[in-house]
Amino acid sequence: MSMKFRTLLSFGVVLCAMWLSSCGHYVCHTTLGSSTCTPSGGGLSSGGGGNAAASAYAFAVNDNGTIDGYTLSASASTFVATPNYTAATTTANAGGVGMVVAQGKYLYTVYADLHEIYGWTIDSAGGLTPLSGFPMPVSLTIPTLLAFNQYAVITNPAGTLLFVSDAGINQIIVYQISASGGLTQAPGSPFSAGTIEPQNMGMDGLGKYLYVSSEGSSLNHAGTVVGAFSVSSTGVLQQIAGSPFNYPIWQMQGDPSGNYLIGISGKTAYWYGSDDDSLYVFNINQSTGAISPVTGSPFTTTYAPFNMAVRPSSTGGEFVYTFSINDSGTAYNPIEGYQISTTTGGLTALSLSSSTPTAWGQFDPAGSYLFSYSNSGSAISLAALTVGSTGGLTATGSPVTLATGGYWAASDVP
Repeated sequence: MSMKFRTLLSFGVVLCAMWLSSCGHYVCHTTLGSSTCTPSGGGLSSGGGGNAAASAYAFAVNDNGTIDGYTLSASASTFVATPNYTAATTTANAGGVGMVVAQGKYLYTVYADLHEIYGWTIDSAGGLTPLSGFPMPVSLTIPTLLAFNQYAVITNPAGTLLFVSDAGINQIIVYQISASGGLTQAPGSPFSAGTIEPQNMGMDGLGKYLYVSSEGSSLNHAGTVVGAFSVSSTGVLQQIAGSPFNYPIWQMQGDPSGNYLIGISGKTAYWYGSDDDSLYVFNINQSTGAISPVTGSPFTTTYAPFNMAVRPSSTGGEFVYTFSINDSGTAYNPIEGYQISTTTGGLTALSLSSSTPTAWGQFDPAGSYLFSYSNSGSAISLAALTVGSTGGLTATGSPVTLATGGYWAASDVP
């Protein structure tokens, strides 16, 4: 088992590893921002069995032992703590290793330090109800780090499969998600990743192939190769011919068409020693899942991407956004945006009026809103941005203050 001890950015996406002598594993959690801040609230009314003003919801792990909820209202231009929300309870934890929304109505959080997966149903008012049979046990050797790996827990586009990477013993755990939200391990799960030490994961837009980054021994937030697996309808993984592919990609996501895979190397001066100001775009062979660079790739960015997010919906255009930190590791850079050509995979830079600085963002499942996570050291916050038809970003409401650092996810209104 490879042991990981990583310290991250001192200005906010900072984590440390805590040695647990009883089991010999590293458990990593946020160290800055474990404040006693109270999430901002007020501003929306809830009634009639739902929140009529709500446009989307966000949920965040509070490592004191709850899941906190927030409501975005585009019509009212507010983003606040969900009214009349009763916090879902967990056990005090180290911030989780991933949180995802499936089928538009189920929320799952994976905790390596607790060796458990929690699951809830999301109601129309943004409340959470525990799913039957949860929490359920999961065996993970090494948890991933907040803002180091954002995608160690993902679902397929249909929300019928849940994937969890375990870099400690080079394996990927796959669960089938039932129509009622239950989890059942896929036949043959967990699957060996071979020589790949699985970190961030991404899928093509059609859910046929799973791509996995692998990190070398230097532990420097930089990928070495990309592993690729075909995914059956029942969640069985089979490594495809040519995998792993010799592309140093750290994080990747497919575009909605299923034709392209967009990735970043993750190399930044503060963490790696030099910047890679690039976005990489690959053609996906629809028959085999093999990837190859599109013409013009890699595409030049202004800043070296630390993280990225691809809009999951093609409505109004296919867009990708990147998030980064400055070379001294003291601040975030502005968000960058690019439009993806659906015929060539080429990227065209967007003119963004929003200069919101952040190092981590992700979309609601419908792709209407981009949520961003920031940590100034004394305050950890989530902000919401409305995505325009041409890819422009507009701040919607004020950022909400999170009680602690931890994983988070956005949901559309069920």
